[in-house]
Amino acid sequence: MSELTYAPERAEELAEAHARIRAEIDEWAAETPRDLRPASGVELMTVTKFFPASDVAALYDVGVRVFGENRDQEASAKAAALADYAAGDPPAWTYIGQLQSNKAKSVVKYATAVHSVDRSSLATALGKAYRSAVAQYESEEGPEPASAPNGGLECLIQVGLDDTGATPGEAARGARGGADPDDVWRIADHIAEADGLRVGGLMAVAPLGADPAQAFEKLWNLSVQLRRRHPEAWKISAGMSADMREAIRWGSTSVRVGSAIMGRRPSNT
Repeated sequence: MSELTYAPERAEELAEAHARIRAEIDEWAAETPRDLRPASGVELMTVTKFFPASDVAALYDVGVRVFGENRDQEASAKAAALADYAAGDPPAWTYIGQLQSNKAKSVVKYATAVHSVDRSSLATALGKAYRSAVAQYESEEGPEPASAPNGGLECLIQVGLDDTGATPGEAARGARGGADPDDVWRIADHIAEADGLRVGGLMAVAPLGADPAQAFEKLWNLSVQLRRRHPEAWKISAGMSADMREAIRWGSTSVRVGSAIMGRRPSNT
């Protein structure tokens, strides 16, 4: 087991914050109308970007297993550290940020899911990278991809909810991008047909300055349409620290929470 050390005070701070957010999520989920409430409950994904692997270890040691990252270089390093630390029971890492196709080879090694597939070309790159990683594992030339035990890499389609027409790639320039809603069905079909990929549902970020409730209602309606074509794609990844209550009200199955658990970003980032 690798040496990832943390101060007891920091561990207690993180554990208390996580428990508080978990309780709030459960309370809001219970208030959600039954026809919108996910049968699976609402997953709490702790977003640990900019924070050290020791913080992940502290949360891991109190039972937290689901983490999100949006920068490959940082995510891959943390995943490697925690794989060693966790001694055969690593946490589940989800990639949630804008992803360049040339990073697919790295991401498929550690991620169990990618929640930011916004174009068919990215799905193609992920599928190719996943199959290559499996081939290397089978020939004993590399580790097994993290998602292999689950039957392949789960992909959620990031859809843009901004009426001004955000496009794929805009997130890389600081905008809240995503696929055009009219392209969701084509991307979903592409994922479903790709060997090694699984279409899991939709992901979105509420547009800046917009009413998050209206945005998440739109996302819910898109999800209903997607499930008619792909019943297995029932997941909705929506809601962050500031708007997760509205997202849960509109059927989010996974909320992405960073600052409300992790606290202020370290000063050296």
